[in-house]
Amino acid sequence: MVTTVEKLMDVEDAASYFGLTAYTIRKMAREGDIPAAKIGRAYRFRKDDIDAFIKTQYEKHKQQES
Repeated sequence: MVTTVEKLMDVEDAASYFGLTAYTIRKMAREGDIPAAKIGRAYRFRKDDIDAFIKTQYEKHKQQES
């Protein structure tokens, strides 16, 4: 049985992925606006969770336009 270990994104990785500042990513994570896990003092992000979050944001925006 082979398991794949997913590399978690840190705040800087997530900030780069979103095109936002690290400060904004920390604030969004702290307020629960984006999916994150706090491990110790640091936030970590799963790319799959971030991609799903972005997809839901597109869908919400699309529904609002209708």
